[in-house]
Amino acid sequence: MISLPANWLKEHSLGKGDDINLELMDDNLVISSAKSGSKKQTEITLRDLTESSIRTLITNTYRKGYDKIIVKFDNTDQFNILNNVIRTRLIGFDVVKKEKNSCIVENITEPSADQFENILSKVFMNIETLFDITKNRLEGKKPEENYNDVETRIMQYDNFCRRVISKRSFVKQKKEFFWSYLHLIDHGHRELYHLNNVLGNFKVSKQVIDFLDLAKKMFMLSKKAYLDKDTKALSEMHTLNKDAFYKIGYKTIEKLKGKENLIFYYLLACLRKFFQSNSPLSGLIL
Repeated sequence: MISLPANWLKEHSLGKGDDINLELMDDNLVISSAKSGSKKQTEITLRDLTESSIRTLITNTYRKGYDKIIVKFDNTDQFNILNNVIRTRLIGFDVVKKEKNSCIVENITEPSADQFENILSKVFMNIETLFDITKNRLEGKKPEENYNDVETRIMQYDNFCRRVISKRSFVKQKKEFFWSYLHLIDHGHRELYHLNNVLGNFKVSKQVIDFLDLAKKMFMLSKKAYLDKDTKALSEMHTLNKDAFYKIGYKTIEKLKGKENLIFYYLLACLRKFFQSNSPLSGLIL
């Protein structure tokens, strides 16, 4: 027999005789409401026409775990931006009803939360593909796939993983480590995406391409550490970061000029973000 907090019981509308879920996670026994399968609903209002503002609002509502979102807007342009974000960023969600100044966005065909590890593996795989595309373009070659298409997939998978983290009964510490790890992996690949945006048909020197290989090696170590629970890979990330930044990175960026300098800056930022994933990753695997 254990007593449960009155506020928690009230929040989940639980009373005498109602069922609850018990789940063993490592050394923790997690209690959750059996009614948690009901759809969570919220309402948001679009304030402007800035794509990033609308994207941030709707994706974080999705990440937080809401299943039904009532969206209010002022004009068709806002709705069109919203609709494009839903199509390219939110797996399994769609507009199910539209009126003049509002619409309902709802979970229609979302994958099971049990697919978390498979979807995270797809994040890793597509980041590798983005590295390969970037290297081809830096060398003046035409890649087999467009980097924008790969970026779209990564963002969809990343958003889904964060949604699962919000909805699933992870213990608090594990949830925080997972969220921080995905945040840094996401920002690392975004540096590559921004590099591709400014690259055009510009061909870089070998030292820039070699540093791209170092950035990819850092990412691969992060991936290996996560998938194999490999603490040796964590140590290798620290050694690589020290060599890449202090023996190569800072000295090189002082010498480069113009567009090549900008491209190298993105590579430095990319490598640093993947290195920083080492910290929450340590909390996940130790």
